[in-house]
Amino acid sequence: MAYNLHMYAGVAVWECGDRLTKAEEIMRIHAKRMIQYNHDNGLRNILPLLQLALKLMGSAEDAFMTFCGISEDDFFQQEWHRKGGKTSKLIGHTTRLYLAIMRGDMALGERIYEMGKMYHKGGILFIGSIMRAFLGGLVAFATARYHGDNEKEMIRVAEESISTIKIWAKHSYWNFANKLFLLEAEYWFLNGNEKLARRKFGDSIAAAAKHRFKNEEGLAAQRAAIFHLHYNRKQEASSYLKHAKDCYEQWGATGLVEQIDAAMSEILEGRD
Repeated sequence: MAYNLHMYAGVAVWECGDRLTKAEEIMRIHAKRMIQYNHDNGLRNILPLLQLALKLMGSAEDAFMTFCGISEDDFFQQEWHRKGGKTSKLIGHTTRLYLAIMRGDMALGERIYEMGKMYHKGGILFIGSIMRAFLGGLVAFATARYHGDNEKEMIRVAEESISTIKIWAKHSYWNFANKLFLLEAEYWFLNGNEKLARRKFGDSIAAAAKHRFKNEEGLAAQRAAIFHLHYNRKQEASSYLKHAKDCYEQWGATGLVEQIDAAMSEILEGRD
């Protein structure tokens, strides 16, 4: 039961782009049932995903406090030191990585990615592992552009991510095409090929829209805006941010919509 539950929740929040309000409502019902059944592992698996949904929606509620009586930070402190529970650790790590990237905080994303290495060694392939391959690639490409001490390692991680997603795309084009195109866009962005980067960002947005992944359509548009800002194309960046905002509104991610509004205001105020 716990495995099926976190698989549903992970797909609903990370993958499908379904309305967050619907996913949040269903996860809240199942969290209550886990308490009724005294199913501690099931509750530990679903709460990080419920918390992620709430944060994306812009809610101030702490799901851990609601269902466990402790804060999110205290929950994860207990989880990191608890013996066993590898699945809940993987989920907790991946939700935090996902949120950092959706908020555009790649520096935080890099730190979270490095912290999560110990939890992703070996074991079965599950939705969190799949998302880590994709999210890790995005973080690695963004980090490599700053040419820090770990640039070579980040490039290795990024290129490995593309190779992995490319294999998965051959087996399930519907689920992985937009992810692959976005990683390829970041690859060409890193290597200074504006023409190919622009085309791949467009391909990623189009594939996500066609396959109804509103969350990842918004992410691709947001990353495209960063690409255009890098070249001081503020009008195009604003257009892509508006596209991202529209996607996040349809997804129900009010917290991200507010962040996009702030970013657009900064661009407009700084426009020549």
